[in-house]
Amino acid sequence: MTALINSPDLAAQVRDQFPGTSSGVYLNTAAESLFLGSHMQALNNYALRKNLGSRGRDACAQVESHCRTLVGELLSVDSRHVAFLASTSRGLDAVIKSISWRPGDNIVFAESEFPSTTFAAVHLASAGVERRVVRGQDGLVPTDSYAARIDERTRLVVASLVSYKNGFMVDLPALAAAAHERGALLFVDAVQAVGAVPVQAGVADFLCAGTYKWLLGAHGLAIFYVNPDVLDQLTPPYVAYRGVTDLFAADRLERFELMPDARRFEEGMPNYIGLHVLENALEFVLSVGVEAIAAYNAELVAVAMQGLADLGVELLTPRQPERRGSIVSFATACDAEITRRLAERGVSVWGRDGRVRIAPHLYNTVADVEAFLHHVAPVLAEVQR
Repeated sequence: MTALINSPDLAAQVRDQFPGTSSGVYLNTAAESLFLGSHMQALNNYALRKNLGSRGRDACAQVESHCRTLVGELLSVDSRHVAFLASTSRGLDAVIKSISWRPGDNIVFAESEFPSTTFAAVHLASAGVERRVVRGQDGLVPTDSYAARIDERTRLVVASLVSYKNGFMVDLPALAAAAHERGALLFVDAVQAVGAVPVQAGVADFLCAGTYKWLLGAHGLAIFYVNPDVLDQLTPPYVAYRGVTDLFAADRLERFELMPDARRFEEGMPNYIGLHVLENALEFVLSVGVEAIAAYNAELVAVAMQGLADLGVELLTPRQPERRGSIVSFATACDAEITRRLAERGVSVWGRDGRVRIAPHLYNTVADVEAFLHHVAPVLAEVQR
């Protein structure tokens, strides 16, 4: 799909399509995005089809099929290798349980990964699987640091394309090469990337992303890419009716045949509400163009980085523009208090775990970022007294 919007002043062209922009300064897309106003029509379309009962299913299935095609375009992969799951965590869980782990195997991930990854790794320890944690430096987790922890017993490397903590963006092709050189598989958590930066999913073995953040979708739905080259190495931990080629095969009491692609990981009735919203979101994102979104967001991030640096805070986000997404974080022991006081001033950010994070997206303006900087300066002074 050809991008229709190329102006550097992106928010001026799309901001009025997000009703939530009228209720204060919203800089928390890394938690979840604002809702497109046109999603209301998508929801109404779903309701009209659901009102028909089973007679509306064909139309819903067409929406699902169109979403699969659009996701393939977004990720630059064959849409046949795209499935829809409930969440990023569900995708990771399905992959981990599809691997035949042996005592002495290891899983490699950075200390900055989202807790779901660390929980999964801790859970694997009961099977004798070693956790190998990659330490970051100055907000970066270099490929060499990953490579130093990967060996012939590494079965899976898990990496966020963009870190939820500080916005660090991995060198995906280089990381994939490092993992594959030792025979390891690579799972990419792209929930903080898809819709905000260009993503070439095909270099990874698995890529999963919930749709309710940068992709402007709804809760309870994630896109899941599986590289067809690795299917023979996996044993799916479950078999559901959506994952087989023939639900009512005559010999179904004796055998089943899995779908020949990522759809083997799908389970029951799809989240058609979420898919209706996602279809509208994907059409919007692709019409704007992910490259245009990434370039615009990078300008907002640069303004925030400079402003926070001028305030003397401890920035956690990488200084190198090419190594960060649309997230800016700074360290503070007063994260909850700063977040609360900013909210009282009409500025929505995220603050937990020793940091405050802002995450501007295409509906934000430079004025939004400047408003945040204007308000955070006195708040910082207040909490540091």
